[in-house]
Amino acid sequence: MSFTRNSCDVVIAGAGIAAAATALRLCALGFRPLMLARTCRDLPGVEAIPSAAVPLFVELGAEDILYEAGAALIEGFENHWNPEEPSLRSGYWIHVERGRLAKAAVREAVKRGARFRTCQSLPTLREDPDCVCIDGDGASLRFEVAIDATGRSAAWSRPIRRRGTQVADVYDVLPDGKALSGKIVLQSGGWAYRIGVADRTTVGMLSQAKKERYFPDALTEKALCLSSGSCSFIGRRPAFAQWAENPVQGRRIAVGDAALAYDPLAGQGIRFALSSAITASSVVNTWRSTQSQAGAAERFYRKYVIRCRESHFRFMDQLEAKSPPSEQRAETIPELVTFSGESVRADLQFDSNIRADQAFLLPDGECVRWIGEIDLLSLRNSLPQTIRSSDLVDRLGVATGGRQKAQTVMRWCLQNNILREAASEPGKHETSLGK
Repeated sequence: MSFTRNSCDVVIAGAGIAAAATALRLCALGFRPLMLARTCRDLPGVEAIPSAAVPLFVELGAEDILYEAGAALIEGFENHWNPEEPSLRSGYWIHVERGRLAKAAVREAVKRGARFRTCQSLPTLREDPDCVCIDGDGASLRFEVAIDATGRSAAWSRPIRRRGTQVADVYDVLPDGKALSGKIVLQSGGWAYRIGVADRTTVGMLSQAKKERYFPDALTEKALCLSSGSCSFIGRRPAFAQWAENPVQGRRIAVGDAALAYDPLAGQGIRFALSSAITASSVVNTWRSTQSQAGAAERFYRKYVIRCRESHFRFMDQLEAKSPPSEQRAETIPELVTFSGESVRADLQFDSNIRADQAFLLPDGECVRWIGEIDLLSLRNSLPQTIRSSDLVDRLGVATGGRQKAQTVMRWCLQNNILREAASEPGKHETSLGK
């Protein structure tokens, strides 16, 4: 890359889905991002994205990149983590080859105004009080902000910390023209998964780091429904949890795996890449538009990454104890409810900005203002002190798109003390809705 006159205000290191998602969001906010990508080959592989990540693609206006990347919508995921009690997880997953998805996202970001350049190695990042600079070819370019989206290398976000030594030996499987549901199996030496689209299937063999390759044996081939000898080795990649000690510092923010790389067993890597891109963009926008909230924006992002990491570790601890999180028992919805949550002032994200405002305090110390499109505080202020649950479900159903989702929101609010049962009228009894 040749450094000449700079016409961009944000520099993004990386060319994966986190980098492209950040560029897409920043373009929508009026920024001019420059994406810098190293000329190196990434390890290919098919991944399964939970359907819960789809709203993030929609928020970025990027759902079409899934079709461009040849994604397949697959129902169910076979879970053999407990061999004695195998199960088929209900719901939908999007299977997509990660390299195709990243390239489609980068192309879309360039269409929307981002610039894309390749380089043999990333330039050194230098931070000044009010800007960041990159140097090369005897020139220096200044930017308002630098985004580190370099994945596990975290090139601009050292030091990093790790949990575990797990690695994945990745294999290509001869295509059979079918996209089957994903499958995970637990084995004596580790665990394995199979995820595929019509023209490519990926098998990952995960184990603690060792020199010997972890190869699919006859038992694994049978468990994953593979033809004998159909797997060809394509590479090894780290698969342990990893995080940057300082995901935001000065004018530099880490997103995606550079901020927090999930253990692949959680299946949340791409979802976090999108979510962190959106959140980091709100921080950047706040730094530009509302200088008085700069500190709040930095605190918000730091706490956001910590919260995601701690939630991930709780999930992994349960799995390692071979006691996967049990499904929550449906909360019985009382006939009458009242808002009981304590409102406090907290740093919040909305309208692509971070600012301090009122929110509900949750039992774990976190704060919440919105559930999807529902402003809980505005909802509380617009309702009578006591309301029939059926009436509240009807009202929430308009905002959530259905009665079932509205009941889910109500149960969550009851579990987190935002709502509580109100005194019943004489002769009335609790009703259990939606069973």
